[in-house]
Amino acid sequence: MRLVLADVRARASMWWWTLLCAAIGAACSAGSVIALFAAVSAARAAGDARMVSASVALGGNIVFFTVLAAVGIVASTVGLTLVTQRREHALWVILGIPRNRVRLVLRTELFVLGALAGALAVPLAPLVAGVALRQWTATGLDLHGATAGFRLWHVGASVLAGVAPCLLGGWGVTRRAAREPEMRAFRDLSDAPERPGAARSILAFCLLAGVIGMWIPGLGLELDGGVEQRTAFAFAGSLFLICLLLLMGPWVLTPLMKCWTALVPSRGVAWHLAVHACRARAARSVTTILPFALSLSFVGLFMVMGNAMPESTAGLDDILVVLGWVFVVSWVGGLAVIALVGRERSRDAAVVTVAGARPGVLTRSTIYEGVIYAGTAIVFGALSIAVTSAAIATGARTGAVGLLTGLPWATLGALAAVTLVTTCLALAFQAVRVARTAPARALHSHP
Repeated sequence: MRLVLADVRARASMWWWTLLCAAIGAACSAGSVIALFAAVSAARAAGDARMVSASVALGGNIVFFTVLAAVGIVASTVGLTLVTQRREHALWVILGIPRNRVRLVLRTELFVLGALAGALAVPLAPLVAGVALRQWTATGLDLHGATAGFRLWHVGASVLAGVAPCLLGGWGVTRRAAREPEMRAFRDLSDAPERPGAARSILAFCLLAGVIGMWIPGLGLELDGGVEQRTAFAFAGSLFLICLLLLMGPWVLTPLMKCWTALVPSRGVAWHLAVHACRARAARSVTTILPFALSLSFVGLFMVMGNAMPESTAGLDDILVVLGWVFVVSWVGGLAVIALVGRERSRDAAVVTVAGARPGVLTRSTIYEGVIYAGTAIVFGALSIAVTSAAIATGARTGAVGLLTGLPWATLGALAAVTLVTTCLALAFQAVRVARTAPARALHSHP
């Protein structure tokens, strides 16, 4: 336990951002669950069976998307935090700490991190639930005065929402950290190629089965429910497909990033430095891209669905009711990743500075990294809109072109612009801080 506390104190500046991401994810997840149970309980107490069904339908979707986003983003952030410390973990082995003890220490850190995040989420979750209930009331639901009063089980839900993503995200990384040869951790500057673990492979297979199981009846069969049922099946299959692609992010987002950046005709040194940095630090790049790609693709899917269903709307206000907490978790997660790898980026910048690069080149290169991150997320979102439009249009027996032209492209463009501005501003702030750090100090502070 002394080693756990000492390591957490030594890396507090890095764990702080991971803790923030985990706490926000736990608060949003637990708050959505609390709101669902509060709405259902109030409707049942009032004897309103119709409102019980409506609360379960709306609240269940919100809980599903929020928990899915929180688990995915927090887990990937925790995994990246451990990957960036692999040299320190290798040093432990060199100093004589048994490998199984290294694994135990790291997993204990993750449990402590998750428990602390859950504790911080306990007072935040009722606030999230209260906001969610007000949003549901604004949509026209009569929740019979449902409130998010404190219950003892809220503590358990918040702690579970904090611990589970941290352990899921770091379980495989801790196993690899305990097995990795020490000299490889010190020698390799780029991220090692990632291999899909057993848990990821099983989940990927289940999602693939869901895609096939939903698309076969949605795209090829005549169902009793008609167009609405076929469209619903096509929507579910598209959702499973997006989740599958994001789950396999290292093997989807990394090639996508390499492909579109290779098409850019720029010959500037700053651009080439940014491209090389993003490709060499693949784990960092994928973890940064993932939150923004998730939010953009989910928004696009809902807008396509709303445009396909007769007499339905998919305005931004309606989407925020379902995906509002997904946006919060995604943006906090994306900014947390950018912040927590700042020290690693400082070392890279110091190496390039010592090699003779000018400060202006490094600043532009850092901002270009933000362009690459946002560009990859936007390209992924655009491709997901194209694929889901084709699938949902087939299920709805309508034209994909008409479905695409009917989308609110101004809103989608504004979301893409916000993504680009967010990543570029966050990295510009880091570029200014890095420029003020002496190269010798940056190199001396890293092993």
